[in-house]
Amino acid sequence: MLKTFHSNLLNVGRWAYRLPERIIKRLAQRNYYTARAYYHYRLRRADRRYNKEPPLLVHQMGKVGSSSVTRSLKMAKIDRHVYHTHFLAPELVDKYEKKRREYLGTDREGALKHIWQYQHLRKQIKRGLSGKKWKIITLVRDPIARNLSDFFEHIEVLPSESDQQWKLRSIEYDYEITIKNNLEELIEIFFKKYKHDIAMKYFDREFKGIFNIDLFSSDFPTSKGYRIYKTREVDVLLMRLENLNSCFTEAIKEFLNIDNVTLITQRVGGQKEYADLYQMFKDTICFPESYIDKMYSSKFARHFYSEAEIEQFRAKWSRKSVV
Repeated sequence: MLKTFHSNLLNVGRWAYRLPERIIKRLAQRNYYTARAYYHYRLRRADRRYNKEPPLLVHQMGKVGSSSVTRSLKMAKIDRHVYHTHFLAPELVDKYEKKRREYLGTDREGALKHIWQYQHLRKQIKRGLSGKKWKIITLVRDPIARNLSDFFEHIEVLPSESDQQWKLRSIEYDYEITIKNNLEELIEIFFKKYKHDIAMKYFDREFKGIFNIDLFSSDFPTSKGYRIYKTREVDVLLMRLENLNSCFTEAIKEFLNIDNVTLITQRVGGQKEYADLYQMFKDTICFPESYIDKMYSSKFARHFYSEAEIEQFRAKWSRKSVV
């Protein structure tokens, strides 16, 4: 019975695509499944414009400079459909679709469309890459700096009754608080609710698990700041955020054989509406030695950063000077 239902739903989708565009759009505003099917149809149509080359994925954990990379590639008008993705693991795609279904028709609908985009790409991966090599760009960053930036990315600043206080809400971490100069409650939320091991698990789940490429299997040139990895099905360019300004043009030329692609920087946390609070938070938070040890003794940190760089990071977050 379930198989028959899905077959009928597919037939409805095919029939809907023959309707006038204005009618399809109207239906998509009212029904979740129609909206999702129509969006997938639009993605397939967009992909066909680049029939010579498979998509290019900027695929990485959040807050590592990927928005700047994506924007730069789109402005360069390369002959590939550029997708900006954070995860493709099926369990996460399913989880976040359930969480974001209610966003349809709201100002948060963009976050839902990201999930539909991931579903579209997963279908292509499941079917196989048809002998064409996918190109994937990914990035890394000092894990503590990334965690702080990512935590603040999920904070919404609400109108407050006074300029002397902050009213904050996070749907992702399920809290709403009002703070003044004391940041203890927000710091406690960071340590208790934030998922601190995202960076450590990311490449095994999203690259080894999905594309069968182990980015830890060979040395990373820390002095160069980027490396290209190749398998039969995918090529991966991995860059460090700390080197992005100096290595971007060279790395893109080597990876895509495109000259003079300029890095266009995006707005960063320090320029957003919570800029003062973000700076105060970074200046105030005190990391336990055990937390710093966990971050910088990890396989992730020790693979992508040199011993000297790790010591610099440790000193920065433990408030110690480096001799």
